[in-house]
Amino acid sequence: MQKFITIVILVIFAFPLPMSAQEEEKGGEFAIDINLRPRFEYRNGYSYPRLETDKPSAFISNRARIGVNFDNGFLSARVAAQDVSIWGQKRQNDNDGARTTMHEAWAQMRHNGFFAKIGRQSLSYDDGRILSESSWTPTGIWHDAVKLGYENPMNTVHLILAYNQSREKTNEGTFYEEVGQPYQNMQTLWYQYRNPVGFTASALFINLGFETGDPTPEEGPVISKKAYMQTMGTNIGYKNDRWNIMGTFYYQTGTNSNDEKVNAYMLALRGRYAFNPGLSLYGGTEFHPGQDPDPDSEKITRMDLLYRSNHSFMGSMDYFRGYDYYGVWDKYIGLNWNPWKKLGLDLRYHHFSSEQPIDVAGTNKKVLGSEIDFTFTYPIRKNIMLEGGYSFMLATDAMPIAKERPGNPDSWQDWAYVSLTINPTIFKGRF
Repeated sequence: MQKFITIVILVIFAFPLPMSAQEEEKGGEFAIDINLRPRFEYRNGYSYPRLETDKPSAFISNRARIGVNFDNGFLSARVAAQDVSIWGQKRQNDNDGARTTMHEAWAQMRHNGFFAKIGRQSLSYDDGRILSESSWTPTGIWHDAVKLGYENPMNTVHLILAYNQSREKTNEGTFYEEVGQPYQNMQTLWYQYRNPVGFTASALFINLGFETGDPTPEEGPVISKKAYMQTMGTNIGYKNDRWNIMGTFYYQTGTNSNDEKVNAYMLALRGRYAFNPGLSLYGGTEFHPGQDPDPDSEKITRMDLLYRSNHSFMGSMDYFRGYDYYGVWDKYIGLNWNPWKKLGLDLRYHHFSSEQPIDVAGTNKKVLGSEIDFTFTYPIRKNIMLEGGYSFMLATDAMPIAKERPGNPDSWQDWAYVSLTINPTIFKGRF
């Protein structure tokens, strides 16, 4: 498999996209943009139920990015550096760049609908349930990869190839110390069809290669062993002026990074109805079966949702990640309202239950609790967005067991945030 991946990447570089002399001599557009996002968070039972004696926490995180862009129609490129920290975390004279990194560094060639993009880049597909940029997370998620594709008004196909190594090596084999990306190699294929009447259908296939060898054998050199896990699924939807409906299914098989056999799946269905441009009602459900309780089961039946922003699904308080042992079934309904031209309000109710029964003092229970999420957005000016939210969890006595940690469900569990996003283009010119 690794030899095949290496050959494919060499072929990509050996046969670049064709271009005419006129395209080579073109000028282009040059731009510089910045992104600043300070965010205040209050956590009092966030992610898991707190004990009565636990105290609330509060902090301000900050993300600062600066990006340089170039585009001449055929060739485009972007380099963006970022610094992520908590206010007060760094000394005033700190010169440690451990939290400063390159968030994006890629170049793309495009011709007649075909393109090739190489370098550090974000991957985001469909609703971001499996692969997403994860904008909520201060650091975001990126991949060092080659992306090839073709796009037209009705069809899009992408092929992504990645091969990672922890350092330069000579005559040492291919053992991968997991110091960066969680996988050693990746092959991803995504296709989407869309028609003019609002129907869309997509298919995603991901093959991940993990290092499961022995880094410290008793005798001889380091032993490299690769395990491969496959994730595949589809999103089918329909959208018009009033309705927006989407169904999702994913299945996972193969061997995970812990060298365990996998046989897992998940289901989701969501819909939205717009009464008018400023008022809509929405709802949906998401189901994860959890781990098979049969002691003779030799496979992991919990779905690994890979590289995405968990905050976008199953409640803003991030209690569930899809890999929960007892499983989770989320049912939700919400209302989105724009009372003024700029102000956006969103109110959502979640009801959580487990798939597997949970023994609570000799009684089997499945209901885990309910969550209320409220958020608002307000664009102060162009490129300046204020947003915030407040959530609280009404947990049952089954919740601490499901979360596998002590907690008092009778204690008030809540979370709040306020963030300001400033992302102007500070320079733009042509040459």
